[in-house]
Amino acid sequence: MRLELRWSRVTALAAGRETALAGGRLTVDLDGLSALLAADSQLSRVRLDLAHPGEPCRIGRVFDVVAPRARLDGEDFPGVVGALERAGSSVALALRGVAVVATDQQLENTSTLALIDMSGPVAALSEFGRTENLVISADPAPGVGRGEYQAAVRLAALRAAVHLARAAEGRPPDEIEVLELTPRAPAALAHLPRVAYVFQIHSHQRPTGADEGILYGDPVRRMLPTALHPNEVLDGAVLRGFMGRNVTTYATQNHPVIRSLYARHGRSLWFAGVVVTVAQATEPERVRSAALAAGLVVDVLGADGAVFTKIGGGAPHVDMAQAAAQCEARGVKTALIVEDMSTDGTQEGMLLFDFRGLDALVNVGGSQETVEVPAMERAVGVSGDPAFLAARQVSYGGLCGVIEQVGASRVRAIIF
Repeated sequence: MRLELRWSRVTALAAGRETALAGGRLTVDLDGLSALLAADSQLSRVRLDLAHPGEPCRIGRVFDVVAPRARLDGEDFPGVVGALERAGSSVALALRGVAVVATDQQLENTSTLALIDMSGPVAALSEFGRTENLVISADPAPGVGRGEYQAAVRLAALRAAVHLARAAEGRPPDEIEVLELTPRAPAALAHLPRVAYVFQIHSHQRPTGADEGILYGDPVRRMLPTALHPNEVLDGAVLRGFMGRNVTTYATQNHPVIRSLYARHGRSLWFAGVVVTVAQATEPERVRSAALAAGLVVDVLGADGAVFTKIGGGAPHVDMAQAAAQCEARGVKTALIVEDMSTDGTQEGMLLFDFRGLDALVNVGGSQETVEVPAMERAVGVSGDPAFLAARQVSYGGLCGVIEQVGASRVRAIIF
C-alpha cells in the first residue's frame, strides 16, 4: 500500500475573493465557504474567523481540529465525507502550517471544552498556537439534537479541510512524502525486530451515537480489535469521536507514533502494522478484547514488540494495560504511552495498574495540572463573556493540543 502526500507550506492566511494558494499565502473566500457549509440543514448559521500566530486572540469552545487534506484519486474521509472505500493507497494534497478548528456552539457547559491561545506562554505548548487557523462557529438549526449537531459540525470541519487543501491542486508541492510498507521483510532485513502499534480509538465509557463515525464512518459500537495498514489511519479512515479526551483528528492524521515507527522502518525495526481497539465497558468484554488484540499482534502481525496508546481516562488506561499484559505473556515486549491520571501528583497515582512486565511507560503529562493564561484582546468562538478573555488558571486538559494521548505533546512529567 502506497500513500503519497503532496505537501504545500502555508505561511499566511487571509480572506480573499477566491480560495487560492500562491507563494505560501492561502486566501479563503469566506463568504463562499460559509455558504457551502451552511447548506447543511442541521445548521442555522455558520461564521468563519481567521486566527493567526502571535495575535492576542483566544479561541474557545473548541470541539475538534482537522488538518487540510484532499485526495486526488479517491474519496475524502471515506465513509463520512465521501463514499465508503479503503483509504491508505492514494495521492493526496496536504497543507502544512494551517488548521481547521471546529467550535461547539450548542453545549451550555463550556467548562468541558478546550481553548487555544494564539500568543503568550501557552501558545507555544500547542501545535494550534503556531498554525494559521480557520475557525468554524456554527449554530444548530431548531430542533436538532446533540448527536446530530456534533455530526454536522464535524462534517463542516472535514469539508472545510478538503476545500482548503484543494487550493494546492495544480501547483507544484514543496515536498512529496511517500509512505509505503510491505508485509514481509526482505531476507537482508529479516533480523530487524517486528514492531506493531495498538491504537485505542474510542472508550465505551461513553457509548457512541448513531451519527458518530469513527472508523470509516462506523460508530464502533460492537467493534472487536481490527488490523489496519498504518496508511489507512494517516489517510482519513480514523476520526476523533465526539468526546475523544485529549486527542484531535489533526493529531491522528499526523499520527506521531505511526510516523516515528515509519521513520525507523527498515533501519532499526520493521513496522508490522496497526491494531485498532476500543476500551470496553464491562470486564468480560475487556478480557475478550485484550485476548483478540494480543492474537492479532502475535499471530497475525508476528510482532516482537508493540507500542500502545489509549483514549480517555481511567478505564481505558486499564483496558490498554490488560491487552499489553496479554502480549507480554506471549513474549512480546511492550511500551505504553500514558496520560498521568493522578489527582495528587504522586508517582504511584499515574499507574492505575500493576501488571508484571509492563515496565516501559511514557508519560505525556497530566491534564489536571494548571497553568495561568494571560488576558487576551480578541475572542473567537465565544461571544458576550468578558471573563473568557481575562487572565486565569486553566488545566492542561482545557488547552487544546497541549496533551494529545497519541503522543503529540510538548509537555512531560518529571518526578523529583
